[in-house]
Amino acid sequence: MSNFYLSDPEINKNNELSHEQYRIYSYCCSQFNVKTMKSFIRLVNIAGQFGTTLEKVQETMVELNKIKVNELRLISIDDNGKYISFDMPAHKAFITTLGFKKFGGSQGWRTVTGHLNSINTASHKTYLFPQLDQYQLVEKLEGLPSDQFDKITADQLKYGWVLTSVKKLRNNN
Repeated sequence: MSNFYLSDPEINKNNELSHEQYRIYSYCCSQFNVKTMKSFIRLVNIAGQFGTTLEKVQETMVELNKIKVNELRLISIDDNGKYISFDMPAHKAFITTLGFKKFGGSQGWRTVTGHLNSINTASHKTYLFPQLDQYQLVEKLEGLPSDQFDKITADQLKYGWVLTSVKKLRNNN
C-alpha cells in the first residue's frame, strides 16, 4: 500500500460524506493505480483495514454509489453475475484533469511535482533565532530586554507557542 495518493479536494468540500464514508473512499483512492487508471477494491481488505463487518462496508459502498461530485459518482458498482466490480468515475476524472492518462502519466507527475515545489518554496520563511530548538528559544526569550521582547510576534518564531508561555512566565515573575 502506498503512503502517497492523490485525492480530489472537491470531495472535502462535499459535506454529504460521513466520517466512515470518507475513510473508505480515501482508502479506495489510495488503491487507485494511476498507470492503468483502475482501482483495486476488495471489500474484505477494507473491512479488515477498518475493523468493521463486510456488511457495513457493502452498505457504505452502496451509499458512496449514490453520492455524486461534479455529476460523477464517487463509486460505481457493476454486477456481471459472477462478481461485483467497482470503478471510481469522479476520482478518474480528477486524475485525468491533472494530466494522467492510461499508461502515460508523465504530464500528471510534472503537474504534481510543480504543485509540491510551489508549496515548498512558499513555505520557506525566515524566523528569528532559527538555529535554536524550543527549549533554547525559551531561554533566549527569557533573557531578552523588555523592549526587544515586546516587539516579537508569534509568527516571527519557529515555535510560536513558546512566546505565549514565556509571556506568562515573565508576567508571573
